[in-house]
Amino acid sequence: MTTVLGVDGGGRKTYAVVVDAFGALLGAATAGPSNWEMAGVDVARDAIAGAADGALADAGIARGAIEASVFGLAGVDWPSDVDRLLGAIRPLGLGGPCRILNDAFVALRAGTVQPWGVVVVAGTGTVAAGRNPAGEEFRTLGEGAIFGDFGDEFDVSELAVRAVADQYTGRGPSTALSEMLCEHLGAGSVAALLERLCREDPRIRSPEVQILTPLVLEATERGDLVARSILERIGQALGEAAGLVATRLGMRDLEFDVVCSGNLFRTPNRYLLDQLELEARRAAPGAHLELLEIPPVVGAALMALELAGPRIGVGAKPRLSSAALKRFWGEEPSA
Repeated sequence: MTTVLGVDGGGRKTYAVVVDAFGALLGAATAGPSNWEMAGVDVARDAIAGAADGALADAGIARGAIEASVFGLAGVDWPSDVDRLLGAIRPLGLGGPCRILNDAFVALRAGTVQPWGVVVVAGTGTVAAGRNPAGEEFRTLGEGAIFGDFGDEFDVSELAVRAVADQYTGRGPSTALSEMLCEHLGAGSVAALLERLCREDPRIRSPEVQILTPLVLEATERGDLVARSILERIGQALGEAAGLVATRLGMRDLEFDVVCSGNLFRTPNRYLLDQLELEARRAAPGAHLELLEIPPVVGAALMALELAGPRIGVGAKPRLSSAALKRFWGEEPSA
C-alpha cells in the first residue's frame, strides 16, 4: 500500500497528514508555527518534526515505511532556506523521495483540479505563486511590502490604524474603526489609543494590534466606507500579484483558477474578492477565483502521492479533503 506524508507549515500552525493512494487519512497531527523567519529556526524545526512524528504515530506507521513526502513551508523563499530546514527533516529518516517547497504551492495543488494555476496566499504574510501546464513555476518574493508583496493581515492592520490616525488629524474622513479599535484595545479615547501605539510600536507589529482584520471586516459589513476602501486596496494589490504571476508564466490567454488561500479569505468579503478578480482579469481574462475551503495540507499530500509515482486513486482528493476538513477545521464538507 502506497503511504505518503504531507506537511503544511505556516506562521500560526503546522499540519501533517499520512495518507494512502486512495485518499484515506491514516494519521494527522498539528504543531506550532514553522515559518522560520517569524518563529526562528529552532522553533520551526521542532514544529515540523513534531507534526510529522505526530501524524506517523497517529497512523501507526514507521518513518521508513513512508514512500514519499512533501513539506510546504512558509519562509522557504530561497535555496538556502531548504538547506536550513533539512536539519529538521533528515533526522526523521523518512523513506522515498522528499520535496521541500514554499507553502503557496501546496495551497495551489489543494485548490485546483488540474495541478496548475495561480494561488494568492494572504495571512500573516502574502505571496502569489503559480505553475503553468508545462510545469514551470514562479512566485513573488513573499517578503513583505518593501519587496512588493502587499496585502497580508499586517498590512490590513496598518491601514486600519492609519485610517484612525487620519480621522484624528483631519487628513481623512470619519470611520467606525476609531471607536472599534479603542474598544478592542481598551483605550479611553482615540488620542490615548494613538499615544500608546506611537510609544509602544510605531510599526504596529505588537501582538495586540497586529491582526485587526476581523474589525475591518465587521466595519465593512456595517457599511463603513473607509473599511471598505481598505479591503478594496488589499484586493487590488493581491489581484495585481496574481496577474503578474500569470503573465510571467505565459498564462494570459488560458483559462485557469486563482486559488485564494490564507486567513484573510476565511471570512469572504465581496469587496476584497471583487477587486482581486477585477485586477487579475486585467492581465488574464480567463482567471477565475477559487476560494480554498479545505486545509492546504491536502495539497501537500496529493503532491507526495504524485511524487511516489503511482496514479492517484479515483476519488482520493474528495475523500482526503472531507477527512482533513473535519479533522483540522471541525467542519463537515459542504454539499
